[in-house]
Amino acid sequence: MGDEDFKQVLYTINSRGERKWVYPQIIKGFYFHRRRIVAYALILFYLCLPWIQINGKQAVHINIPERLFIIFGHTFWATDTIYLAIFFAFMGLCLFFFTSVFGRVWCGWACPETVFLEFVFRPIEILIEGSPAQRLRLDQAPWTFSKIRKKFMKHFLCAAFAWIIGSTALAYFIGRDPLLRMMQDWPWHNPGPFGLTMLAMGVMAFQFGWFREQFCTILCPYARFQSVLMDQHTVTVGYDVARGEPRGKKAKDGEKLGDCIDCGLCVRVCPTGIDIRNGNQLECISCTACIDACDSIMEQLGRAPGLIRYDSEAKLAKGEEVKGGAVRRTVYAVALGILVVAFLYQLMNRQTLDVTIIRGAYDKPYTYLPNGQISNHVSVRVTNKSSESHSVTISTEASNFELITPINPYKVPAGVKENIPLFIRFPFEVLENGKARLDVKVVDKRGEAHMIPFTVIGPDKKEQTNEASSK
Repeated sequence: MGDEDFKQVLYTINSRGERKWVYPQIIKGFYFHRRRIVAYALILFYLCLPWIQINGKQAVHINIPERLFIIFGHTFWATDTIYLAIFFAFMGLCLFFFTSVFGRVWCGWACPETVFLEFVFRPIEILIEGSPAQRLRLDQAPWTFSKIRKKFMKHFLCAAFAWIIGSTALAYFIGRDPLLRMMQDWPWHNPGPFGLTMLAMGVMAFQFGWFREQFCTILCPYARFQSVLMDQHTVTVGYDVARGEPRGKKAKDGEKLGDCIDCGLCVRVCPTGIDIRNGNQLECISCTACIDACDSIMEQLGRAPGLIRYDSEAKLAKGEEVKGGAVRRTVYAVALGILVVAFLYQLMNRQTLDVTIIRGAYDKPYTYLPNGQISNHVSVRVTNKSSESHSVTISTEASNFELITPINPYKVPAGVKENIPLFIRFPFEVLENGKARLDVKVVDKRGEAHMIPFTVIGPDKKEQTNEASSK
């Protein structure tokens, strides 16, 4: 590959357009150990979260059929769109802020693709198939019993971990207890959840067994965002050209070489196969593997570490701190702070009850009563968003209307949506053009009152006259 070809061609594609497999070498240096701690902490958090209870509820439960979300003890319903809007705005600004400051730190440290591949599936591969050179020889070797045995063991263990990961993902959506009951039953009794688990396993087998780094360079849109979110003041993984060039292992007569001995270890450890010495590239996920590799060589040579390091392009180019980019980052930080305050304010002032009045789809608009009054049959839908049950009382201050419910006060359990049947009786005289308005008052046990304006309907004068004459 020529000096400029890296700008036009992916490292994982050869001159014939075929896939080049990457067999990255593992250097257990300073950053590797810290990435491993972060990765296993994230994996443990992901696997344990559905089994943790807060306020008697699953810590995180995304219940799509019932259109409710339980997040750390708080229940959010489909009508709580303000929280969803703030959340997505917050996540978007986090993307802008952290990328502008730290580059692709998410990709290298916390992305599920990186975490599961580098710290679950890659270690299994190394354990069974050996070092990168051994894996390369094994893949190029003809199929023998030993090769089949190793491939089967590797894929069997990877499938087992994929099943655990997929089942855990399912627990976030259908709930921990239903999942346990389904796992104790035959798969064909629960074809939907079982099919989703198998689908998740299949996707992970494809991704971590074959597609791998291609996802980062071909499918993931985050890499494309870099061009607008990063600038020369963004801290990212970079190569110090001034210190490293010209490269070489042994200087010729009168030639002065840089610190880079052109050993190529920074390329051999890269999970996407790039050469970081060519500068910032789309394929770089800031995993810091090249930093650990280069520092290990510098240590052996007795030279200072940091030839490849976390730094900004501006500082790497000029060799000194360059100020800039502070305004944009300050705007992002202030906006993030505003969103956090807005979310906490909304959460602290959140109404525990959501009350609406609806008409039945198949109910008559109104009914004549034997005493000459008119009756409307409706439902009072009360959604209890709190973590404790509430007793609600339904009444009205309008003197000409009578409200009748089966039970009053009515107990609404925590996190439940109840439809309370309500009959509204009133004389014909209150109607104007067949309509009349009143306020329905719903009060909980703490005195929190909800005034719901509602329009009752009945016959107009002409219909009333026709009804009377027919009798």
